[in-house]
Amino acid sequence: MRADPIRFPRRYTDEEDVALAALLAASFAYGRVDLFPPVLERLFAVLDEGGGPAQFVRDFDAERDGPRLDWLVYRWSRGIDLTLLFLGIKRLFAEGVTLRRLFTRGFRPEHKSARQALDEAVEALRDATLAEAWRAKVDAPRFDDLPRGLRFILVRPADGSANKRWNMFLRWMVRPGREGIDLGLWTELPPSALLMPLDTHVLRISKFLGLIPREQGTWRVAEELTARLRRLDPADPTRYDFALAHLGISGLCPGRRDPVACPRCPLLPVCDAPSS
Repeated sequence: MRADPIRFPRRYTDEEDVALAALLAASFAYGRVDLFPPVLERLFAVLDEGGGPAQFVRDFDAERDGPRLDWLVYRWSRGIDLTLLFLGIKRLFAEGVTLRRLFTRGFRPEHKSARQALDEAVEALRDATLAEAWRAKVDAPRFDDLPRGLRFILVRPADGSANKRWNMFLRWMVRPGREGIDLGLWTELPPSALLMPLDTHVLRISKFLGLIPREQGTWRVAEELTARLRRLDPADPTRYDFALAHLGISGLCPGRRDPVACPRCPLLPVCDAPSS
C-alpha cells in the first residue's frame, strides 16, 4: 500500500478533497513507479498550502496561482496542464457539479459498464477546460489545440485508449474498502460496472494466465479481460487488479520463467510465462 498512489487521496477526509486527490494521483500514475510519487508529494504540498485540493481549485486564479505550478515537469506533463485542468474543474464546481456527480450522472442501471458515464464525464471536463483556457492565455479553439500533457490526461474510452488511469480512479472511488485498498465512496456506480485498469504488469501477467490473447492496451482488451474476470466474480471483477498489478510492480514476477521466483508463486500451475 505504501508504494501505491492511492495513499495520496487517503490523506484527506473531505469527500471532494479525496476525489480530487484521487483524480490527480491517478492522472500521474504512469511511467516508473519510483518517479511520479515525488511529483505528487510536491504537488499536494502546494495544494495543502491553499487549503487542500478542493479549496485550492475553487480559489484558483491562473495569473496568481499558475506560476506555483511552473516547476512541474514529468515526462510530457507540465504545469500548464494542471493550470488548465484546474480552471475547467473550477468552472464545473461553480456550476454546482461535484466530481461525484460528474462521473456518475451518466450511468444507468441497464448499462453493463461505466463506459458511457466515463465518456460523458471526460467530455464535460474537456468542454469546461476549453471554455476557460483563455484565462491562462492559451489559444485553443479545439481540444486538439490544447497542450499534449492535458490531452493525455483527458483521454476518453471513445478514443480507443484503455484508459488505465481513469479506470483506476473509478476503481478507487467505487469499490468498497473492505480489503483496505479502495475507498468505496461513490455508491451510484456498482463495482460490477468497473473495468480493469490496464498497465504493462496487468497486461503481461494476464497474458501469462491465458486471460487475454495479446498484450495491447486498448479499451477492447480491457473489456475482454474484465469479461473473463467477471466469470470468477460477476459482482466485482476488478477485485483482482491490485494482485495482478503488484505481482509485477513488486518484482515477484520477473516476466519470464525463473528458478527462484516461479516455485514460490501460487499461479505457477496455470502460468505460461516464457522461459526467456
